[in-house]
Amino acid sequence: MICGGETSPLFDEKIKVVYDVCTVCGFTYKQPRFHPTPEQEKILYDFHDNSMENAGYVTMLKTFLDHAVLPYIQSGDALDFGSGPGPVLYELTKRAGFHAEHYDPFYHPQADYENKTYDLITATEVFEHLSQPLKTMAKLSGLLKPGGYLAISTSLRPEDDQAFLTWWYRRDETHIGFFTPKALAHLIRDVPLKRVYTNHKNHFTFKKE
Repeated sequence: MICGGETSPLFDEKIKVVYDVCTVCGFTYKQPRFHPTPEQEKILYDFHDNSMENAGYVTMLKTFLDHAVLPYIQSGDALDFGSGPGPVLYELTKRAGFHAEHYDPFYHPQADYENKTYDLITATEVFEHLSQPLKTMAKLSGLLKPGGYLAISTSLRPEDDQAFLTWWYRRDETHIGFFTPKALAHLIRDVPLKRVYTNHKNHFTFKKE
């Protein structure tokens, strides 16, 4: 979990899945026995239309860039972490003036990024897929240059459990972890990152101090 607090189970009667809900920070995690296998996960990702031809998807990423990235940094070395089957944000970042690279464990798994540092790292719709978000946050923080920025997108969990159980975002089988504002604060407690922007919904930008 995120903060080390005690958890209580939350059962979804409709789809027969159990979540562990932290009683301290509200982080909600699908129990591992309900996670898709890597093979199942890849099949589900293959159905995502994450391409330049998907106008809605491109608009969503442009909005992310315009609000969570470009007001803070406009050039430098950038990494799109978890770029997906169509590295659209990577392309948009290049067009915006960055020297960009991208990594995805399924679609672009070359790990040479681990030996570099970056002025900007983006991770859009990534953290809800992670089995070890604290470990990933520490890794990404370590890849940032001093003064660099980490911009992520992941939708905040509804506070009410019943609202959570009817939440559309949860219906993606590959989504296994869901954050509250408190959980996000705990996510950066042991790394030198300070939040500099949020839209209080799904965009969060951190600066390395």
